[in-house]
Amino acid sequence: MPKDKYFIDGCILLGTVIPDKHTRACRSFISRIQNDIFIGYISPFVTGEMFNSILYVDDKPPHQKYELLHAIVDIIITTKLNNFVPLNNDMNVYSELRKADNRISESDLMHIICAKILDIPLVTTDTMILDSRELKKHVETIYPGDV
Repeated sequence: MPKDKYFIDGCILLGTVIPDKHTRACRSFISRIQNDIFIGYISPFVTGEMFNSILYVDDKPPHQKYELLHAIVDIIITTKLNNFVPLNNDMNVYSELRKADNRISESDLMHIICAKILDIPLVTTDTMILDSRELKKHVETIYPGDV
C-alpha cells in the first residue's frame, strides 16, 4: 500500500525541539514518519532556514544553540527524511506562486515551490501559509495535527 508523502516546513522539525503551542502536533507528525507510516521530504532550503533560525536568534546562549543544532541534525538523520533539490527547470513555478500571495517570505515560498514540484502537501504551522486562499489553489497546505 502506498504511503502518503508530505513536504515538511522547517517549523515542524523546530517544533519538536523548541517547545511551543504546536510541539505536540509536530512531534506526533514526525513520529509517524519515523515509524514509516508517512514519507517526509525536506530540501536544503528547509535545512538552511532551520539552521539560520537557531544560529541567529538573540535570546539563546551559544551552548543552547549548539544543543538545538545537534538535536535538529539528529532528527534529520533518524527520521530518514528524503532530501529534494529542485532542478533549474523546476523553478518555473516561482512566478506563479509569488503572484498567488506576495506576503509569503522568500524562504517559505521555496518550501511551497518544492511541495508543488513534488505534487504533495506542505505540512506547516505557519498561519500565513495555512490561511492563504490563493496558495491553496496551487498547493495543499496542512497543519500537522490535521494529518
